[in-house]
Amino acid sequence: MTRSTTMIAAALALCTASCGFFSTLTGNLGGAGGAAFATNMEKYEVESIDLVFPGNDGTWCPGASAAFTVTAQAHKKKNPGKLEVLETMAEGASAKDARGKMDLTEFAMESRGGKVQSGVFTASADPFQTLLGFDVRATYRNDKTKVVEKHFDPVYSCITSVGGSGAPGMAGEDGFSGQDAGSGGGAGGPGAQGGPGPRLVAHVTVVRTPKHDRVGLLQLTGDVEQTVLFDLATNITVSARGGEGGWGGRGGDGATGADPQGAGGPGGPGGMGGPGGDGGEVVVIVDARFPELARVVGVDVSGGAPGGGGDGGIGGADGAAPEKACDDCEEPPAGPDGPGGPAGPSGTATGRDGFGEIRSQDLSAVFASLPPGVRLVGG
Repeated sequence: MTRSTTMIAAALALCTASCGFFSTLTGNLGGAGGAAFATNMEKYEVESIDLVFPGNDGTWCPGASAAFTVTAQAHKKKNPGKLEVLETMAEGASAKDARGKMDLTEFAMESRGGKVQSGVFTASADPFQTLLGFDVRATYRNDKTKVVEKHFDPVYSCITSVGGSGAPGMAGEDGFSGQDAGSGGGAGGPGAQGGPGPRLVAHVTVVRTPKHDRVGLLQLTGDVEQTVLFDLATNITVSARGGEGGWGGRGGDGATGADPQGAGGPGGPGGMGGPGGDGGEVVVIVDARFPELARVVGVDVSGGAPGGGGDGGIGGADGAAPEKACDDCEEPPAGPDGPGGPAGPSGTATGRDGFGEIRSQDLSAVFASLPPGVRLVGG
């Protein structure tokens, strides 16, 4: 048995019941408006069907999503000599856009390595459950001999960052509304500081999978636990940014003006945005056999951005106009509306940058146990 065959067999061992095809189509793709105007497939004889993923080159990245259409080569039963090409409508299509198109519920949709819903295939984000790739299948319900299946090999170019950031700061409290006639609203409170970035350790090496001779493997531990495969031709960043500052609270609304002709109260000013949180700590340890990894893996421990200012409160309504002094007298004016409150200022303090380091060492012990189908590459 060759090494390649051994690896593929090992990867197949990963498959459990979740690796099989499973129906995931729910609801009506066209919606109540469009579905009523979809093509009546009872009038057609379908000769073949196809799955179309626009712009796809036969590969898919874990966690990625894309819309598709099902097309059918068909002829009307009353006119067998004229072949037509039909396609499924987009989700939420209007009656106009649905005319002449098929409803996706004419087809049973199944997938392996992801899920299908409302005309969109979303791949599983777990790279080790999809080492052999992804499959999508459509079956025409009126004639189950009409089946099409598309396979996509896994790629990892969309995996460009791991890690996380600190929690955003809480928004400031809203100002109180004016209580007495014509009184102003209170000021919004300041936003809180964003949380500090996480503390992370990343171990990075190069592995072989059933579909790739060389692909990066990054294992993240600490405040965030994450393991990904990534394209060695695409940089990947380990992020531990500080959290954004909280938004300032909204100013309180002004009270209605007193009767008669009282001025409405002014809206309160919005609160100031909070300061950003400090960046966290990242230590990247690359496999010493592959020093080039130090140029592929980046670190982002930037401090968080300050929060925005809160909205000003709404000015109070005018006090009602008094009654006319006489039937022939002019209508007296109502009181003036209160002015809206000014927006609060944005925060000015960005969080301090954290600590980041990249170093190399022997990682054979760290990666001594790998999932079936994944093997360390020799240096």
